Amino acid sequence: MHPDLQKYLDGELPREALSPELQAQADAWDALTDAARGFPSATAPSDLARRVMAALPETPAQIGWRERLGSGVQWLLRPREVTLRPVYALPAAAALAAIFFLARALPSEQAAMPPVNHVAGTVTTPRAESAGDVVIYVRFAFQAPGARSVTLAGDFNDWEPDAMPLSDPDGDGIWTGTFALQPGVHKYMFVVDGERWETDPGAERHMDDGFGMRNALIAIAPPVRRAI
Repeated sequence: MHPDLQKYLDGELPREALSPELQAQADAWDALTDAARGFPSATAPSDLARRVMAALPETPAQIGWRERLGSGVQWLLRPREVTLRPVYALPAAAALAAIFFLARALPSEQAAMPPVNHVAGTVTTPRAESAGDVVIYVRFAFQAPGARSVTLAGDFNDWEPDAMPLSDPDGDGIWTGTFALQPGVHKYMFVVDGERWETDPGAERHMDDGFGMRNALIAIAPPVRRAI
């Protein structure tokens, strides 16, 4: 992320001090922040600890473990101040909603899947490839009936038209592909049949590319950072 954009998100730099390109990226982040305000707040039920303890089996060999679990649940429910940057509010809320849904809808061995966020019409899943290297798996979709091929090109692959091919296994004209991208605001377009460049009509933001076309913008939030 550009240092000036980071200062803007931290409230240390006014929007007018940004370049036109950074202002467009700032608008994308502001859109995420505005959407986050629509998420309702929620608190854990007051009897959650009692219900968890009541559900545990009455086995003498597990008495010590139960006591430790009870203490842990009480610690989790104890009120504490948490500082969360506004720009991270949307991915945090989306992650909580996804965890709740997966815990109810999937078997227990699948409930630990990474949270799913909806960003700019795509599905994103954060995952760490290695220590200090975090990427976001983003699913792109583009409708192109009758096309022979559709690829994804953007600033994340130096605008190479053949680097990221999409597929249409069902033959229904909807081409999809999932790719690993780094957090930040990225510009991209779709390339149809290797020669026709088209923007993403489902993107929330667009930017003129200076050549008479419009790039789609996607804002990919980094993992949530919390200070307790």
